[in-house]
Amino acid sequence: LCCQREADGLAMDFSLLERLGIGWHDSVCAANEKRVREYDRQVEEATEYATKQYQKEWESRVPAGTSDVEAWLLENRRKYEAGFAMAEGKTQLAVSIPVEEPLRSLLAEARQDVLNSLYLLSGMHSPHEANDIRVSPTWLPDVAHIPAKDMHVTVCIPSLWRVPDSDSAAHAAYNESVAAAMAKAAEEHQAFVLEMDRIMMGKDGSLLCLWRTVGTDDFQQPEVLSDRGSESLDPMTALRADVLYVFLEKRLANFQRVERPVDMAEVHEHPKLLRQATIVKTVGGSAHGYIHSSLSRLALGPSLTKTQIDLSLVHRICRSWTAKLTGRRMAVRGFKVTEMTALGAGGNKNPFDEARWSKWIELCDKDEILAPRKSRQKSSRTS
Repeated sequence: LCCQREADGLAMDFSLLERLGIGWHDSVCAANEKRVREYDRQVEEATEYATKQYQKEWESRVPAGTSDVEAWLLENRRKYEAGFAMAEGKTQLAVSIPVEEPLRSLLAEARQDVLNSLYLLSGMHSPHEANDIRVSPTWLPDVAHIPAKDMHVTVCIPSLWRVPDSDSAAHAAYNESVAAAMAKAAEEHQAFVLEMDRIMMGKDGSLLCLWRTVGTDDFQQPEVLSDRGSESLDPMTALRADVLYVFLEKRLANFQRVERPVDMAEVHEHPKLLRQATIVKTVGGSAHGYIHSSLSRLALGPSLTKTQIDLSLVHRICRSWTAKLTGRRMAVRGFKVTEMTALGAGGNKNPFDEARWSKWIELCDKDEILAPRKSRQKSSRTS
C-alpha cells in the first residue's frame, strides 16, 4: 500500500508538472529551469500588456451602438463586484499558508503606494472617493483588497463551492476527516522557506507578490539551503501535489461523494478536475503557476474605468518595491485548512476572514532548522 501511494503520488507530481510544459523525461533540475523560463516569459508578457494591449483595448472599449456609456460602465462594475460574492450559505475548503510579520506589513505598504499612485493618476483624493462605484473615475472597491492580517499563499482549493451538509454533525465529521487527511500528507514534508521574488501587476489587474521556494538539499548538511536550480523537486510543488493527492485518495472531493465511485485513474483521465482544484494554471491571468500572494484585484480594465491610466507608473512602483523586498524570506512551518464563506473582507478571495472552520496543520521540522522563537510561535498559531 505504501509503495502504491508513493507511485500514485509521483504520478500526481508529474500531472502537475506537465501542466507547466514539463515532460516526463526531464530531470528535476531541467524541470525547474523550464518553470523559471516560463515564469519570466509570463512576467514579461504581463508588463508588455501595460504599454501595448491596454492601449489597444482602451481605444475600442465601448461596444458599437452603446448609447449610454455611464450605464454600460456601471453594469460592468456591478458584474465585477459580484465576482467577489458567493451564493448565500455556500462554503469552500481552502489550503493556505499565512504570510507572517514583518512581511505582511511591508506588502500592505507596497500596496498602499500603488493605490496612492492610482488616486493621483485619476485625480482622486481619498479611498472613499475611489470606492464609489458610480462616480469614481478609477474604481478601487474595498472588497478588492485582502486585509494585511489575512495575506496568504494559496496551496490549493481542493473542494469547490457547495451548500454545507444539513446534518451539522456529519459536516463537522467531514471537516475533521479533511484535517486528518491533510495532516497525513504533511507528515512526509519538511518545513521550508519562501523567498520574495517580486511585486507585479498581472494582465487582469491583480496586484501580486511572487515567491520562489528555498528548500533543504544536502542531507549531510541540513543547514544548507538550495534554490530552484537544485536537483530536488521544489518543496512547494511537492506539498501542493501531495495535499491534493491525499485529498483525492481519501475520496473527499465533492465529485467523489456521489453514489457512483470515482477512482484515482478516472481523476487522472479528467485534467479539468485537477485544474479546478489547484492554482497551477491560473495566477494573475497567466499560466505560469508561480507561488503568489494576492494583495488586490484591481478593477483597471478599460471596460471598468472612466479615464485612461498610465500603467507604466504602476509598474515602476512595483519594480521599486521589488528592489526593496526581493530576497526576504519567510519560514513555512505549516498551513491552514479553512472552510471559507466569502462573507468577510476580500470576499471569496479571502480564506481566513469569517471562515466557518479552520485547522492548523504542522509540517515536520526534525532538524529544528526553522524552529520559531517562542514569542512568535504562539502568535502564528492563534492568528
